[in-house]
Amino acid sequence: MMSAPFAYCPVCGSNNFTLKGPRLLVCGQCDYHYHDNPVAAVAGFLPDDKGRILLIRRAKEPSKGKLALPGGFVDIGETAEAALERELKEELNLDLISTEYLTSHPNEYPYRGRIVAVLDLFFVGTVRSWAGAEALAEVDSFVHLAPNEIKGEDLAFLSMRAALDRYKASLQEVRRAP
Repeated sequence: MMSAPFAYCPVCGSNNFTLKGPRLLVCGQCDYHYHDNPVAAVAGFLPDDKGRILLIRRAKEPSKGKLALPGGFVDIGETAEAALERELKEELNLDLISTEYLTSHPNEYPYRGRIVAVLDLFFVGTVRSWAGAEALAEVDSFVHLAPNEIKGEDLAFLSMRAALDRYKASLQEVRRAP
């Protein structure tokens, strides 16, 4: 059951909302329909030449101190691929040169006492060079780990745990391919 993220209709100013579905509010004054949809976020599996995955240690809440894949929220007017490219530059000073979509998973992101519904889009990517990598915005540190060394409970978000399972399965599919 959702609650309105605002007290008054953003169109007419009325506070006359009716819940018309699990994620739909309708203004009784002007018939404005508010759909509580998820926001989009991206994250990347970035293997090095030894097949180890780049993980960051989060410097901020939520999940401060936990491991995560690099990434972040998609800005309005931005593609998912461009968002991942921007986030890698902002967080780690890395240049992304290729991406391939892997999977998506819903996620809950606690923010200021509210749970934000997120749809996380996961990619497998390649960086130009690891030489300039450094922990920048919202990153405490980073590490490369083999996929089998990554423990699900050490990851910041449930969506990343599900994506890690999918990533590992994709590695097995490649090994089985003729």
